[in-house]
Amino acid sequence: MNRKLPGLARIFYLLLGIFLGAVVMVLSPKAYDSVFQWRFLSGLGLTRFNPGGEKMHRVPEPADLVKLYPDIVVRQWTPQIPSIAITFDDGPDNEYTPKILDILREHGVRATFFLIGHSVEKYPKVAKRIIAEGHAIGNHTYHHVNLANMAPWQVVTELEKANTVLAQVVNQQPSAVRPPYGALDSLAIEAIAEKGYKVVLWTIDSLDWHGLSAKEVLDNVIPELKNGTILLHHSAGGPEEDLSGMLEALPVIIETLKKQGYSFLTIPEVIEQYEAEREIAAKAALKISSQAKRSLSLGG
Repeated sequence: MNRKLPGLARIFYLLLGIFLGAVVMVLSPKAYDSVFQWRFLSGLGLTRFNPGGEKMHRVPEPADLVKLYPDIVVRQWTPQIPSIAITFDDGPDNEYTPKILDILREHGVRATFFLIGHSVEKYPKVAKRIIAEGHAIGNHTYHHVNLANMAPWQVVTELEKANTVLAQVVNQQPSAVRPPYGALDSLAIEAIAEKGYKVVLWTIDSLDWHGLSAKEVLDNVIPELKNGTILLHHSAGGPEEDLSGMLEALPVIIETLKKQGYSFLTIPEVIEQYEAEREIAAKAALKISSQAKRSLSLGG
């Protein structure tokens, strides 16, 4: 009996080493993509969570990725009728989101709310009110994580978990995704695209998450407004984030846009128009290419 213990101990430590190695591998931000990793963390209900608000994690907009992935990433569009899309991130909550909804209802304007899955679980009535009052929703991940720090399978897990919650609470699974903090990389974009999602960024950031006054928010927004703008506000924030300046500025922004003749579109409507633009542009490019080839052929 005693002679068998060393052998059993070696087997135990070998298995322990394999297990710990697997844990380190799957929790790595850039972990190797595999079915094993997906099932392991999904089964345990784990994910990579980045605490803190916009101030801690916000990154510069990945403009190069917009150019590299024009069929996937939308930052603005060129509507034939002057139009603007107002969007709100990080909700719902029980403080700012209801007040925003009150303002939008008073002014007869529809907007798009990019919702966090766990916040929808916490405030389901507010999420349902968003839908009931005619607004659109988008996916802002389940835990509000930095997608650029995650492996492709982790990105997909975050989005699908959020959409599962949205399906349960409001019976919708939006295809529009906005990455928290505007953080993306090529691997994240490709993983998002493979699942049929569209990435929606913004043209103007009101910077309301800095706790700005109404005047400061207006100074950031009004001079930059133009046709096809996607405007970013927030409908919730961290404990240190005061959005009262945005609440005061929002009616002024809406009335300014109305006086200038703008219509207000939701993000699903924007994506529909954007895809139509891309299709027209592709056909035009193909026609030009065909004409050029024909000219070369005749000239030869």
